[in-house]
Amino acid sequence: MRQSLSERAIVVAVALPVVLVVAAVIDQVGGRTLAEHATAMYAPHGEQPSSGLLYGLIYTVAVVGALLWLVVLRPARNHRRSAPVLAVVMTVLTAALALLLLVSAEYGSTIYPPLWGILALLPAVAGVVASASLFRRSRA
Repeated sequence: MRQSLSERAIVVAVALPVVLVVAAVIDQVGGRTLAEHATAMYAPHGEQPSSGLLYGLIYTVAVVGALLWLVVLRPARNHRRSAPVLAVVMTVLTAALALLLLVSAEYGSTIYPPLWGILALLPAVAGVVASASLFRRSRA
């Protein structure tokens, strides 16, 4: 059975959090740029950041984002009327998760460099495509 554009976009939205996880694992095991960024940000204030918490939040955002999009996949495949609305809701929720990483700040500095928020925002971009395609399909 051939997948529609909306189904492919949803599969991409489910898979894109893997990019965030892979980047976080590579950074946590190798470069530790996120931990170094946080350490440099908190050091003038006498605080020591928890790298486990920093990376844990990234992993949580990725897993929750993937699970949210899995909820949309079945209704989209079965051409249910709820699929377009679910896709919009999940797009908003995954964008909100990405904004969490983009705007989290303390002491006047963002906790996460913008790259992490942008990587977390990619599933929401796929969600916009899926939502538009699902609404177009439901009108036809």
